[in-house]
Amino acid sequence: METVNSSLQSSNLFVECFRESMPLIIAAILLYLYYNRRISIIDMLLYAFASEAYTLLSIGPTFTATFFVGMFIFFEQAHQLFTGRQYIRKEYLFLLLLPLLSSIAVFLITQLYKDPFNYPGGKLFVFYTKPLYFYLKTYLPLFAIGAKIVQERKQLSFEQFALSIKKIAVISCVIASIQVAVQLIFHNLELSELLGLQSRYLMKEINGPLGLRVQALFGEPKMFGAFLSLAIPFFMRDRNYKATAVMIVAGILTSSQTFWINILAGGLLFLCLPEPVTVRWKITATLGMIIGIFLGVAASKEYFLKHYMENRHQPVYQLLFERSAYRYDNEEIWGKSNIILGIPLQRDMELPVVDFLRDEPYLLISGYGAGNSPFIPPNYFFGQLSYQSSIEGVGGRNLNMRWFFILAEFGAVSLFFFFLILTRTGRDVPPFQRSYLAYVAVCFFFSQIDLFLIIVALLCAYNNEPVNEKGDEQST
Repeated sequence: METVNSSLQSSNLFVECFRESMPLIIAAILLYLYYNRRISIIDMLLYAFASEAYTLLSIGPTFTATFFVGMFIFFEQAHQLFTGRQYIRKEYLFLLLLPLLSSIAVFLITQLYKDPFNYPGGKLFVFYTKPLYFYLKTYLPLFAIGAKIVQERKQLSFEQFALSIKKIAVISCVIASIQVAVQLIFHNLELSELLGLQSRYLMKEINGPLGLRVQALFGEPKMFGAFLSLAIPFFMRDRNYKATAVMIVAGILTSSQTFWINILAGGLLFLCLPEPVTVRWKITATLGMIIGIFLGVAASKEYFLKHYMENRHQPVYQLLFERSAYRYDNEEIWGKSNIILGIPLQRDMELPVVDFLRDEPYLLISGYGAGNSPFIPPNYFFGQLSYQSSIEGVGGRNLNMRWFFILAEFGAVSLFFFFLILTRTGRDVPPFQRSYLAYVAVCFFFSQIDLFLIIVALLCAYNNEPVNEKGDEQST
């Protein structure tokens, strides 16, 4: 893990101390504002998510303001549960037990059928306890956040969520513009790092004609791009085309393929699918159309790559197509295709997991266990920068394709129930809100937006209304 973290740390001690102190400071401020009723639970979560450029790397890259806020909510909810002031609904109790059932299934498979895993240093005990660590650190805080949102559903609404998204998007675009100006004017690495940029996104050789990928204060450019893609439908609905244009420009400067895929998904879902149709039908149809487009691009990739190579020195092509071309044009280097259903998978992230599950298809039923990706045999990562870490059993694969992440770690049975519960809607949910839930669920296939899916799913499931609106006293 030290090798992984060192690539993310600043070489300037003052800058690194500042960045590592910010998660605790931001979390403390947000919790203070929330418990003093200055902001809602959703505002607190969204602002924490939008500040993940600052992490407590001395402990780990996931120790962000979102983590500390989530853990605080978890302890609060656990206290309420044990003191009898909170209870768990039956459908959510089942969700709570799914990781346990998956872990039991993995244990039985490895003991009674086949053990395909690698245990560096013979750490068999770690393999069986790793899911517990994941459960306590990641899963239970997310579950507690969902319980807190349900608990306060009468004070929340979808329109309040939309307003918060738009506000954060505007602020983030201002921060991104400052990042660009500071870097282009001063060319000072430490100053840019203080403003939230990471040094690996300031390398001119790989980051487009500007020599940087903006990320505002988000964890990575692709997370900023994903957030912008979730904000654009609200600006379009409100016919705020100037703000939409600004969001698109900022999305382009992230050089994120996720941003473009999400925008494509939004165009297909909002413009091509008629009303009224169910949320799940929209999700399935949109994913089907996206896969069809990807298959078409993959079949014609030689033509597109030739066209790109002829124009690769033009700034527009560098900005828009350089990263896409690399994703499709690396088979000769690696001697193996990374294209699945037309989609070019990341060779250091999703592809090794896909290859592993291809060889061990029975694990698709149970998954390989929450957090157990470090135990995938290292030969699947051969040639990658993470190969040595895989040999040592350090780190893990926090997959960006989140529906696939659930499939890989929890299995197909869990994926089925997660999908059913997170895509249901209450009565009288407006058409746009239903479509937006479907949109977030589609984006969840390509983006690490767990919080957003939980928030939107619960707002739709309970059809929340502000407390001053008619019907706020009705039970759900």
